[in-house]
Amino acid sequence: MKKTNNILVDICWTLFSSNTTFDFLDFIIQNQHYSRIRKFYSSWFGRRFNLLIYKLFHYDCQRTQCLRFLRGFTHQQLHTLAEQFYTEYLLPRRIQPVWKLLDGKDVILVSGTLDIIAQTVASHIGAKAYYASELLYNDDICIGKYHDFLLTKRNLLHLYSDFQIITDNITDIDLIRHAQHATIITYNNTKHWEALLSANQSITFIHGTQSRY
Repeated sequence: MKKTNNILVDICWTLFSSNTTFDFLDFIIQNQHYSRIRKFYSSWFGRRFNLLIYKLFHYDCQRTQCLRFLRGFTHQQLHTLAEQFYTEYLLPRRIQPVWKLLDGKDVILVSGTLDIIAQTVASHIGAKAYYASELLYNDDICIGKYHDFLLTKRNLLHLYSDFQIITDNITDIDLIRHAQHATIITYNNTKHWEALLSANQSITFIHGTQSRY
């Protein structure tokens, strides 16, 4: 089978050693209340509480609460800040083995990150398209709410029938199983991946050098 030129690529912990949504918020928000929320959800209890609520109700408490701090920013302000974030924070954290795989491919960014970040990354790497979580605005002013792309990511199977994929997300397993080839970035969880994948799938593993857990 001839390999397709379309390649679906995750952003967080795949293109960059970063959770780009929260690293972006940390980059631009200087607020004690925000810092307390982040500290809580970084704790053992906070992480497990957030995971439980998300599994039960598909509601991300941490993202919902933290994104409220974007309320009042204009779209242009966020675009400017995303450019600065890309240049100063993300570029030094590129995962080089992944970037080498993008040459000559029609890159389609597929990520739960904020669309303002995905758009910025897409413009710099010349991506064919991007899909991400959509920040909501009223008269060009961010209202601190969003549409979570993670809940609809599987719908991409209706848009792309032939594709390769690069990701670190186990939640992308449906896309991986339909891909012609998958490159998976692992973070001390290779055995878990191997248990999920069939023996006849075309898979390449890249081992992440930084801990994300």
